[in-house]
Amino acid sequence: MKPPISGYWIERERPVGWKVLERTEVLGGAIELIADPTGLRHRYQLLPWEHSIDRSTGALLAKAVAKVRSEPPSSMSETEAELRAHVLSVLRSMALPMAIEDEFTDAVMRNTLGIGVLDVILRDPRVEDVFVDAPCQQTRVYLTLNQSGPGHVFGRCETNVIVSEGEMGALVGRLKYRSGRPFSRSTPVLETDLGDSRVRATALCPPLSPDGLALALRRRSDLPWTLLRLAEHGAMDEVAAGLLSFLIDGRASILVCGARGSGKSSLLSALLFEFPLDQRVLVIEDTREVPVGALQALGFKVQSMLVGPAQGKDGAGSAEEALRVSLRLGESAIVMGEVRGKEAITLYEGMRTGKAGSSVLGTIHGDGAREVHDRVVNELGIPEASFASTDVIVTMGLIRPGGGLGQVRRVTEVAEVVRTPDGLQFLSMLSYDGRYHLSERFMPLIARIASGWGMGYEEGLANLNRRIELRRVLLDMGRGDPSYLSPASILAANEYLWQGNGGSAADFISYMGER
Repeated sequence: MKPPISGYWIERERPVGWKVLERTEVLGGAIELIADPTGLRHRYQLLPWEHSIDRSTGALLAKAVAKVRSEPPSSMSETEAELRAHVLSVLRSMALPMAIEDEFTDAVMRNTLGIGVLDVILRDPRVEDVFVDAPCQQTRVYLTLNQSGPGHVFGRCETNVIVSEGEMGALVGRLKYRSGRPFSRSTPVLETDLGDSRVRATALCPPLSPDGLALALRRRSDLPWTLLRLAEHGAMDEVAAGLLSFLIDGRASILVCGARGSGKSSLLSALLFEFPLDQRVLVIEDTREVPVGALQALGFKVQSMLVGPAQGKDGAGSAEEALRVSLRLGESAIVMGEVRGKEAITLYEGMRTGKAGSSVLGTIHGDGAREVHDRVVNELGIPEASFASTDVIVTMGLIRPGGGLGQVRRVTEVAEVVRTPDGLQFLSMLSYDGRYHLSERFMPLIARIASGWGMGYEEGLANLNRRIELRRVLLDMGRGDPSYLSPASILAANEYLWQGNGGSAADFISYMGER
């Protein structure tokens, strides 16, 4: 069923025999996560507010939606707050015989200027991805859910929502209009951010999608990722977090690899909060993934450079151009959203000659250090001598615990790139047996970083182990107060270490409590 204002069909009835696992409410809509008797199939059961109201309220809502559609805002590029203010002004001019509640305003917003029921789904903090496959009127919307906690699996599940063909066309039309980018048979892919950059949208049309329009929406985390937030989600523990913090502070050049959806960009973003405040950072990306605003709010010196054809009229040019400019902007850490194409040659040439600044971070598709090496050297044409400028390759993997259908994201490898007479070797810095353990072998990179700090190898290891201990304490504190996993707390913990404090865990807890 669906009200006249909506282009979404909602199947209200719960399948017989399915049980409710969780209940929540988003924007006035009721949501249940349900499972079939086997526990293998899950469904995201949604009843949006506008699909649950009585007939008289529905009639008022239809009147309000029609009024807003007849009086659109002057520009769809306005912020969400500005669009909401416009909707409220139109509603007040109608002299509605009822108080304008938040749920009413939200429903008008999403059914005029938003993306309808999909807006409700994307407000659920558990949702990561939403997919509408073609033909949309014959397939259910499905999504990816994730929740926090070590060992908590995530996976895809269907919903009880179907998008009508007309609604899909209108939705994609709004995306095209707001982006100002071409989308047609000759350009059948549209990539754009929704208004507040909280959601990344990718739309397909014929001939690339022969059965009609298709849409994928990726929801970004409401809070910036830190290594400890990733640890809280089971992607690593304090040992891996401490090692990565040490490597960033030591200005190592790191590539983060993995499959799509494995968490590469999340890990890359988290690494940036481990830099010292005085480290200048240049971020080059074609999709806004790095939390530049959050970094700047803490006092980090960050310059963002938006590039690539996907950015259309907003783009600053190619990634290669931006990289060449960044190499002339003085000593800085360079962060590449994704290493690919011609810019990889420029990047590695800069690294080899020392022009690439203090360190280089980036993501790249690949499953492990050796596969990344083969791709960079053989496919992208980077000489092996230049590739050796990479210090570490971190692999994010999608693990299916026990061979089940659920998945967890996890750091599966931290490999040091080591030159030997027989060529490059990729030596693990961590082992994993349910917990992470530092390698017991001599690690040349640890020695090199320690030497740069005027330390011997054992002193470097002591510094690393101190970081691990501080992160263990923060994770314990974070179980009672998540703010201890935040960027501000990470910065405070690092400053505690940089000040030379060598006190007990109790001293550190007291220090953090005073912040």
